[in-house]
Amino acid sequence: MTTMAMIARARQELPAVYSAHWLLRLPLAAIILLQGYDKVPLSADDAAAFGVPVLLWAMAAFGEILAGLLLIAGAFVRTWIGDLMTRAAGAMIAAIVAGVLVTVYWQPLIDMVLYQQFHMLLLVGGLFFALRGNKA
Repeated sequence: MTTMAMIARARQELPAVYSAHWLLRLPLAAIILLQGYDKVPLSADDAAAFGVPVLLWAMAAFGEILAGLLLIAGAFVRTWIGDLMTRAAGAMIAAIVAGVLVTVYWQPLIDMVLYQQFHMLLLVGGLFFALRGNKA
């Protein structure tokens, strides 16, 4: 048996785990929800400490909370609406984290990849759900 045949056979025998999305969905939603809840109650001093207007601070806080809730709820709605909820949550997460990277942690791309791994992982996780939705 050739190596390619062995790889093909092994690939066919591996089980498909359709609930594996929870391994990414739950921690991402929990982190984003906690980031939003940490901003409440809203404070002008907290916003000023990060150099952003209070309105932007409030939009980030409530956007994070909404995105986390949508990411979880989207998994339970088995129609196109659930897929849309998941995609919207992913897009919101990606947009908010990209905004954080640009406004607070801006540096050359290589430095962000090397030193902002947490934010980069949140960004890529959001992009994953924005692009993939609920597709198994």
